[in-house]
Amino acid sequence: MNPRRITELFNIKYPIIQGGMIWASGHKLVSAVSNAGGLGLLGAGSMYPHVLKEHIQKTKNSTDKPYGVNIPLLYADLDQILEIIIEEKVPIVFTSAGNPKTYTPI
Repeated sequence: MNPRRITELFNIKYPIIQGGMIWASGHKLVSAVSNAGGLGLLGAGSMYPHVLKEHIQKTKNSTDKPYGVNIPLLYADLDQILEIIIEEKVPIVFTSAGNPKTYTPI
């Protein structure tokens, strides 16, 4: 894959996407990666909905660069997580642990 496609698609300086790892990808890591020119992803899989909302807000206050959220589709509170992501206008969403076809037209 052409690295320019990634940088142009996500409006980032470097073709680096930090994984949305549970227990590790909080607002501090995400903001640092995004501020350095990569794409930081919050790991929603280890967060209660209200905690994810807090991390999204802290990320928005820490960077003006692109960032996103990784959502495991097997997550029990998925509907609440999706509502928060829409409400907070998260610009980029990655999915894992499931088929996104249920939630997006393919």
